Amino acid sequence: MTPFFRRIRHKLANDNQFLRYSRYAVGEIALVVVGILIALQINNWHENRKNIAKKEMQLKALQVEFTSNLTQLNEVISYDNLVFKTTKKLLQLNPENSIEMASDSLRYWLQYSSYRWTFNPINGALRSAISSGDIHLIQRDSLVDMLFGWEDFVADAKEEEERCVAAVIASQPIIEKYIRKVDYKSVHIPELGRSRFPADYQSLLQDPLFEDFLGERYISMDEALYELNNVKKKNVLILKLINIELNEI
Repeated sequence: MTPFFRRIRHKLANDNQFLRYSRYAVGEIALVVVGILIALQINNWHENRKNIAKKEMQLKALQVEFTSNLTQLNEVISYDNLVFKTTKKLLQLNPENSIEMASDSLRYWLQYSSYRWTFNPINGALRSAISSGDIHLIQRDSLVDMLFGWEDFVADAKEEEERCVAAVIASQPIIEKYIRKVDYKSVHIPELGRSRFPADYQSLLQDPLFEDFLGERYISMDEALYELNNVKKKNVLILKLINIELNEI
């Protein structure tokens, strides 16, 4: 194609047809420019398709990750609610009530109140998207902002969870003065059997240090549940926005 245009250009120049030559030169330049623009457009189209495919893959990975996190979070909240309720029951027990002290429910409540479930989200896809910069392929600034702040948001809730765990650990020496561990752990591990030594729930509930533990456990669990429910709302909203982004692809 180029030699063909060159021959025509030389012929026009040799014939001193300046005006015709000028028009032809402009037309040739225009063709070259149009060709470049078409090539750029095709290249941009390919880049856009690659970015859309990359964005879709990223969103689907985040969708799987946050769906898994929500399932785990619901389980943790469920157990924490059980801890909260049983701790309240132990706080309200009257050690002087012989019927309450004889109830087999005491070992169940003691076991449930000692649960130490914590929320440990999976963040592999999120960290990969942030470190690679691909997170900026997402259109919604609100979603991007929430994804950037997710781990810090979870960290605030974990502080309360760690406080709960610390309270349980600190309570073990107090409880084991009056109750053998196998006596209440056998609630979920029946093969442990019942302790050969008598349990003294009345003395345990009359111990001021145990009351302090129950109070700390109740307060810290209440605050942990508040934080975890906020994390759950954030998780649900992130999933909703991810789904909207995927539907718009």
